Amino acid sequence: MITVQEQISLQPFNTFGIDVTAKYFTIVRSKDELIALFQLPVFQSEKHILLGAGSNVLFTQDFDGLVIKNEIKGIAIVEENETEVVVEVGAGEGWHDFVLYAINKNWGGIENLSLIPG
Repeated sequence: MITVQEQISLQPFNTFGIDVTAKYFTIVRSKDELIALFQLPVFQSEKHILLGAGSNVLFTQDFDGLVIKNEIKGIAIVEENETEVVVEVGAGEGWHDFVLYAINKNWGGIENLSLIPG
């Protein structure tokens, strides 16, 4: 179920710790919740921004719209053979956590991308 809150501080949701306010705020944790959000009048009438871990955004003022915090998690192997792995990763997964997951599975090639900025 989608809950939209009003006048929420974004300080805990950005790595700069800037204390600005979102007019509207919600968290989505599944594809179904995201689809349900698309149907809400607040999504259709307000400008909106999708927020991950908050490391690739610098808020300089209050956001006059809807902030959607993406917490869609999950890692699933789609296909695997001797030479490659195809993986589906939820957009709310942390990049570094995914790199560590791949390393623990002995999947080579992604380890040099660890700790890159958001």
